[in-house]
Amino acid sequence: MTGQLKQDMPPKKRGKKPKQHCIAEKTGVTRVTGVTANNGEASNGNTPNHDGVTRVTAISLDASIDPTTTPPDAFAAKPAPTINERPCYRCHGDFWQDAGGKVHHSGVWYHSLSKGEDTKPVDVWVCGEMHIDAVARDKAARSFGQVLRFKNKLHQWQVWNMPMRLLAGRGDELLKELLDMGLDFNYQKRSQIAAYISSVKPDKTIWTASQVGWFDDSNSFVLPDATVGKEADNILFQTESNNHQEYRAVGSLDAWRTEVAALCAGNPLLMFTVSTAFAGTLLKPCYMDGVGFHVFGESSRGKTTGLKLAASVWGEWGKYKRVWKATANGLEGAAALFNDGLLTLDEIGDGDPKEISDALYMLGNGSGKQRADVLGNAKAVKTWRVAVLSNGEKTIEAHLAQKGLPIKAGQSVRFLPLPLFGQYGAFDELHGYPDGGGFSDAIVKNAAKQYGTAGRCWLEKLAHDPATLAACPSRLDGALTRFTERFGGLAPQETRAAKAFALVGMAGELATDYGVTGWEGGAAFDAALMCFARWRDYRGKGDTEPQQIKGAITAYIEAYGDARFTSILDDSRLHGERSGYWRDTHQGREWLLTGTGLKQAAKGFDVKQVEAVLKAAGWLLPDSQGKTKQVAKFKNNESGVSRFYVIRLYADEQPHDGNTGNTAQNPRVTATARAVTGGNTGNTSNTGKDSNTIPIDDKGRI
Repeated sequence: MTGQLKQDMPPKKRGKKPKQHCIAEKTGVTRVTGVTANNGEASNGNTPNHDGVTRVTAISLDASIDPTTTPPDAFAAKPAPTINERPCYRCHGDFWQDAGGKVHHSGVWYHSLSKGEDTKPVDVWVCGEMHIDAVARDKAARSFGQVLRFKNKLHQWQVWNMPMRLLAGRGDELLKELLDMGLDFNYQKRSQIAAYISSVKPDKTIWTASQVGWFDDSNSFVLPDATVGKEADNILFQTESNNHQEYRAVGSLDAWRTEVAALCAGNPLLMFTVSTAFAGTLLKPCYMDGVGFHVFGESSRGKTTGLKLAASVWGEWGKYKRVWKATANGLEGAAALFNDGLLTLDEIGDGDPKEISDALYMLGNGSGKQRADVLGNAKAVKTWRVAVLSNGEKTIEAHLAQKGLPIKAGQSVRFLPLPLFGQYGAFDELHGYPDGGGFSDAIVKNAAKQYGTAGRCWLEKLAHDPATLAACPSRLDGALTRFTERFGGLAPQETRAAKAFALVGMAGELATDYGVTGWEGGAAFDAALMCFARWRDYRGKGDTEPQQIKGAITAYIEAYGDARFTSILDDSRLHGERSGYWRDTHQGREWLLTGTGLKQAAKGFDVKQVEAVLKAAGWLLPDSQGKTKQVAKFKNNESGVSRFYVIRLYADEQPHDGNTGNTAQNPRVTATARAVTGGNTGNTSNTGKDSNTIPIDDKGRI
């Protein structure tokens, strides 16, 4: 019998394997069903303990025969299909015996009959053991799939929700993926693998999830290799490639708490970045599209260390991270992959400013481009909800400015700029290490050994806590109230930013309540309040558009005050583009901008909006009838036909921290004020007494 078996088995399975590889002899558990998070460890019957997160359903096979070894002399072999049952495919989990008494190894076999009058049974091995456990489909009765469960060449079980569309054509893409996953197969009969899969009609049906994140309204969270929640057994992630290593877990939650999370104590910026990793899963319960934070500062000061810490909540940094050096389409795919989670984008300086500008709104809005198929029909648009952590030496605004690209208020409020702060770069408490570099190295080393377990434990707690999920909107409102109590009345854009910071603080506190972080209660929210204060100090109070508009006007005059403007006393003509004139008054210098000049100075903004902002700031001087333009008669405009926007810079008296209108606190603006308000040239006379004409004395002043 042994000799017959060796002749029939593939070359790699001949002979008896060492005893330590005999799963049944070692543990008695050889089959794992359902969705499991085995983290790539060998199937030795022992599943790693990730604090109650990993879910394994096992079938005891103590009495079965290990199909990878030579069978014993006496065992109850399963019979081959009868003549009437052929042709057919059959998956044998153990050794089986044909009609002639010959023993064959396990796997998928094609049982047929020979041609001619004297038909005889023909048995051909197709591939290793493969079971088709269920039919999968989405809520729209599309995206059908077959749930494959098979052993690879290392005898580890693999589970894949295979899209049915891979069976179209010759099935080459299907075969490539199966081979990449380690399926053992008969090369001459490889085309029959697709036929076998197609022939099986499972009784069980499950739901297909096309992306990671919360599935429908089931309170179940889908990961590439597992589903967490009460409906976990009935939902499975579907992808054309089963090679998703982003959410791999290694180590234990206890070790992550003591070796990684504990180092955040006393370091509010680090605590905030780690809390952001938990915030993505709260976006849907809080009815938010997304949040984004861009940490910027000098090189080698701990920016990337913070991102590595945050990524360790979900997976290994090397496989989890994404970079700005990508196209907008590539970033769209990355956002969809990390739906309801954390997207880390490292080093904005490596990215193309145009691609980044296109991606900013897209990432924040949670929706990709509308595309068409070859027939011109609209394809389904990718959507997501994601918390984004970005970093770089420059702000996003400064990076885009390198290519002359402005940043809109909507873009800046979706990616909140957060300057690096701390006594040692991003750190305040070094936990006994001699310097910031040594502390950073320790964090990175620990995060490379312990990762992924915190995120799975967080999901396990959250997915089984429907009361907390339902209460998320009210809890967020309460958290936002603490911001208004701390910082007073907030402008609309400040309120939106505060809501993002409040969500992160709430997530950190909830993770602490669940026992995931090990931090003291209140520490995560205090870190969020501190980071909001740093953001506000850098950006300035109030909404962004007024600051941007006044900054644009100031910068334009600063750049072109001598080239595109001349004094009203100067009758010489410019040989280039003219934006207007200037004149000195007792209150300071005034700039008379043409309509075209104002549009150039505030390019990208609506003219009516510019007028309203400048008028509210006291920069725009209306005429006696309240009109935004004035008539000014002088040598080059004696007819008084042309009307001008009369702008006096820095007329608003209310201080605005970080605002271009704050001459007391903004050195750049103060210098500009000195540059544009000094000097006087020539003589002039009063050229008219029109009610809308400003009289000028003999020194060119009003």
